[in-house]
Amino acid sequence: MKRCLVIPATFFPYNDTNSQIVYKHLRLLDMQYDVCALRNYPEEKQLEERLSEDPNYKKFKVTWADEYNNVWFNIRNVDLFKGLRHMKRYIESAVQMYDGQDYVYTMTWPCYTTRAGVILKKNRPAVRWIAAFSDPINHNPYMFDKETYRHYSLPEKIAFKLYLKYYVVAEDEANALEQADLLVFISEELREFMIEQYMKYFGSVTEESIRKKSIIVPLNYIPEWNMIHPVQETETDDKFILSHFGRIYGYRIIEEFIHAVEIFVRKYPGQKLLIEQYGEFRKSDRKLIRKLHLDPYFAIHGKIPYEECIEKMNRSDGVLLFDTILPDDQFQPFLPSKLMEYSLLEKNVLAVTTEKSPSWRIMKRDNAIACHYDREEILQGLEDLIIHHKPSKVNYKTTNEQASEILKQAIINMDAGEAYD
Repeated sequence: MKRCLVIPATFFPYNDTNSQIVYKHLRLLDMQYDVCALRNYPEEKQLEERLSEDPNYKKFKVTWADEYNNVWFNIRNVDLFKGLRHMKRYIESAVQMYDGQDYVYTMTWPCYTTRAGVILKKNRPAVRWIAAFSDPINHNPYMFDKETYRHYSLPEKIAFKLYLKYYVVAEDEANALEQADLLVFISEELREFMIEQYMKYFGSVTEESIRKKSIIVPLNYIPEWNMIHPVQETETDDKFILSHFGRIYGYRIIEEFIHAVEIFVRKYPGQKLLIEQYGEFRKSDRKLIRKLHLDPYFAIHGKIPYEECIEKMNRSDGVLLFDTILPDDQFQPFLPSKLMEYSLLEKNVLAVTTEKSPSWRIMKRDNAIACHYDREEILQGLEDLIIHHKPSKVNYKTTNEQASEILKQAIINMDAGEAYD
């Protein structure tokens, strides 16, 4: 059986999006895995139970090289020298764990996992490097969010600049696109954005050479683990509840949505409506809601546990998706993982998005309600969903077995020296 060195930073049973992607990519392949990970607390007990029942987890031998908080650095955790020292130690630990494995698999984010792949590929050219990405590094739009940056204090601004200098390094992504043997993306738009930025700022290899070794493995779910099931538990009164789960920050802007709600409630005074938000929310949006006298129509809550999220989704009449809003002539590379949960729960969705976004493509493919960031268009979407009862369900629920086949075939082709698509 072939062996693979896995460098993901965090890993199960710590539950975050990238930990899930790594495990789902690899669990059904016929390999043994040596994982160099950073321990992150708290671990999710329910995931521990699932892993103990999953025979595929026996393929993974996990070495906890350090704690994630030692390596982590952001504007509120500003011990830069400690972070850099532990980052260097983690990369060295990952490199030292190589003892002849056939493959190296890295997952970005965080970006320093890719640096370990670069070192290993340089020192061991024969090893096959699989570089997976869930988000871009090079010119990631959130690096240039001037509005958020404007509200930082001076120490936070300095810390943010240091974070970009040492932790979010465009050369890491460029090295992976040039040197990795297989590139794995979660959406077409992410691949297009990363290739576009690479050609603009680097361009040492051809666009064709990058495409030849790239594949798309969509977000997916493990059916035997699935706890997400639709139930008929919407609120019993005649109030229409629209819910959103996740942060409202940065380029995820909703002012036009708030204005659309204000027009809607004036136009349909007899329609009871409540917008429920769970997670981080801007002070400026709260002020706008108060200014437009919309307080009775918005309920703002903090972050809630995952199981409670699923329950609230089930009880909602519809769910919202607020995408990262970039100009329509740019690829929007971010794919909200909640789309899959909305699909599995068979909920009606209203999305505020842009045309070069994976969300737009998925929504339009299923004739669901996707709106530009425009209050009149969002108003029409609210009317279609609430007044005209237009169905707006999405079908984005690839199984782990289906997704694994894509990666399995790509590795076969890579070993044979063939293109992957």
